[in-house]
Amino acid sequence: MHPYIREYFRRLRLLAWNEREQRPRSLVRVELFLILYASVFLALPNLVWPSGDSLLRSATLRVLLVCCTLGLLFGAATYLDKRPVRSFGLQITRRWASDALAGAVMGGTIPVAAVGPGIISGWITVGNLRYTPSSTYLQNIGLAIVITVSIAIAEEHVFRGYVLTNAIEELDLRWLSGTTTLLAAWSVSALLFGLIHPAPTLVAGIHFLSAGFLLGLAYLLSGQLGLPIGIHAGFNFVSGYVVPMTPDQSLVVPLSVSGPAWLTGQTGLIQTGLQIPAALGIREYLWWRTGRVGVAPRIKSKLQDKWADKIKERLRPPLRRRVLGHGYPVRVVLARERPRRCQGRPG
Repeated sequence: MHPYIREYFRRLRLLAWNEREQRPRSLVRVELFLILYASVFLALPNLVWPSGDSLLRSATLRVLLVCCTLGLLFGAATYLDKRPVRSFGLQITRRWASDALAGAVMGGTIPVAAVGPGIISGWITVGNLRYTPSSTYLQNIGLAIVITVSIAIAEEHVFRGYVLTNAIEELDLRWLSGTTTLLAAWSVSALLFGLIHPAPTLVAGIHFLSAGFLLGLAYLLSGQLGLPIGIHAGFNFVSGYVVPMTPDQSLVVPLSVSGPAWLTGQTGLIQTGLQIPAALGIREYLWWRTGRVGVAPRIKSKLQDKWADKIKERLRPPLRRRVLGHGYPVRVVLARERPRRCQGRPG
């Protein structure tokens, strides 16, 4: 093969492969992971439970999706990223659980608070409380919790744990400051999160995009996935089953909505605007829990990419050369290892 052609293919390979770290580049890793995740997401319903709309079917499919997502995450951490899986925020501790519980309260407060302006304006009417202490009712409540928690676990591990982590590393360039890198990676994660959610209107698209920013903020400030998982699950459960804007879906409080959907709907501007005080609540909660305000140290450490440094250190060959006229290798003495000479003037 001609040397120019060989060099062309070598450089083409380097676009996807990091020679020093001996692993695919961050962009390639994210693409492969998202393709595998999308394939599993689309194939599971057809392979396991092709038809039906019951809560049991949805809960079963969501639990299987979580299992497959965690399997993909462990596989990607081992074979693609070559790093511990805990670097994706998967480190369950007592503090992780308390963050998830606090996040569930914050996320559930958003749709509840959105009902207030609708009631005041006369656009929303609250119906009779639906509560029947039967086994079927309690089973439906339990299945709804399983569905919402499973959705939150799967999507947060994908878009915050994997995508956001790799985006920080990919955009950690010399000519970009650390703040700019975090903002760009945060935006990429939120944009991908918004794109996978069907948005029939521009207002709905803005809602999902802002939700991606809110959940990404919770991950960046806490350094763990407990808080964004709790926010995501709490919002989905309350807005989908407790006070949904569609009365047929409600398991607790049915609502009759007559106002404009772009304002009072589940993805309307009222709920979108309430994400701003929710972001302030995240900041205040983490200040109360940790005593600091700002990006978590665990996230800042990703800017230096310490796992990549360990890979480079392990793969870097010893610095050697052959001395002219001898057949044995001699270690080159680096400048920093040479003895320092006296800098004083000769007497």
